Amino acid sequence: MYLKKLITFAVVICILIPGCKLFESSEPSIQDLLAAPEQIEIDGREYILETYLWRDFMPISPPDGQPLIALIWVTAIDSLTFPSSIDADRLWVINDELLWETEFSDENLPENPNREHQLEKIAREGPKWGPQIQVEVVVRVTDGENNTYLLRAADQWIDRTD
Repeated sequence: MYLKKLITFAVVICILIPGCKLFESSEPSIQDLLAAPEQIEIDGREYILETYLWRDFMPISPPDGQPLIALIWVTAIDSLTFPSSIDADRLWVINDELLWETEFSDENLPENPNREHQLEKIAREGPKWGPQIQVEVVVRVTDGENNTYLLRAADQWIDRTD
């Protein structure tokens, strides 16, 4: 009973005091995402983000096209084999003030021997933005010690397939 009154009191005080936050969001804001670096260093190696974004307008698609698909590569710029301890688990695509946040698909993409220096991920069922517009893309990268990094690719083009 005492705890319930204390929580109620804290909520009321927080409502009355501007800027008071009872619960701090752990998710990054759009400003945080836009400030993410375009290159990160993990264990002495440098990584960048590459993307291919598209919407399908093939004849079998709905008249307004299919939702956005995002294919991303976290790329080791030294071209050495990508470490298995590094992963990417979250994607944000920013279109001005609009934000698409998602996890990556669990589907297995075919292995490509020319891409052993890259981590490849795909996200589907995005918004119906564009095509032929530029957006910002950010991924959350994790290392073997559970450290997280935001990695951004600026001015990424949403393509149209017909």
